[in-house]
Amino acid sequence: MGGRGRSRTQRKHFRQSRENVWKRSKSEISGGDGQLSDGDDKQRTHWEPFATKNEAFDEYYREQEIVPHEEWDTFIEYLRKPLPAAFRVNASSPFYEDILSQLENEFRKSLQAEDEEGLEVEAIKPLPWYPDNLAWQSIFSRNELRKNQTLERFHEFLKLQNETGNITRQEAVSMVPPLFLDVHPDHFVLDMCAAPGSKTFQLLEMVYKLTEPGSLPRGLVIANDLDVQRCNLLIHQTKRMCTANLIVTNHEAQHFPSCNLLRNHSGDSQAWNGTELPIQKLQFDRVLCDVPCSGDGTLRKAPDIWKKW
Repeated sequence: MGGRGRSRTQRKHFRQSRENVWKRSKSEISGGDGQLSDGDDKQRTHWEPFATKNEAFDEYYREQEIVPHEEWDTFIEYLRKPLPAAFRVNASSPFYEDILSQLENEFRKSLQAEDEEGLEVEAIKPLPWYPDNLAWQSIFSRNELRKNQTLERFHEFLKLQNETGNITRQEAVSMVPPLFLDVHPDHFVLDMCAAPGSKTFQLLEMVYKLTEPGSLPRGLVIANDLDVQRCNLLIHQTKRMCTANLIVTNHEAQHFPSCNLLRNHSGDSQAWNGTELPIQKLQFDRVLCDVPCSGDGTLRKAPDIWKKW
């Protein structure tokens, strides 16, 4: 699936990357004229991070009393830290064992980073709470991002495996809700607010778990979203799974309609010998409804929001 075959709409929504707000532009450094001033060597080497303080933000959250007083400092401390990149290995991929082996035996051993105290730490490591070491998290210093050739190869590895569906880039916190659902291969699952689709992809992996290669599971995932453009993004994300066990719908979640299902006497909705099958009401085994939140955690990914909040 090359990029040349994509429509204008897809290019518009999926190829435009967000500006790297952690990096100062030349105009910001020079004062707005785009030219480096005298002493530009110092300007190049002296990096000033965005201010991660906002009195209105602090005052608002203190008034809500959502965060206990004794946890406030920890809460603010984490909001000011850049969000570590994370990704999952697709367990239904025929190559997942090879990918895990490469992560463990090659990249994990060769990549190193420094923590805030200057101590050497692992640059990538599996998330200890995710089953079978299928979820990984990375931390990199700015120097490594700029100079480490091994890191550049790792980045290309991630991009390639993500495009082919062998891994999915997903925030660690986003991986948690599907784990609690305990989805089985024969379950019918409704994801009510599904876009952009990382959790939907995770649910599909669970449905495909223990399914023999070349066969289809008896389960089904219906992924719904209110916004038609976000449904477009949802399809773009999940098509990497190459599955027939997914339906994408565009509907209000609070008014999602009842669905009917054709089944034979054995309960198999896939078998059909030319006779008319009875219609049954579709009852979901699991429902995931990850409704929109305040979004304030985005501060960790886009620190420019601190001054706009």
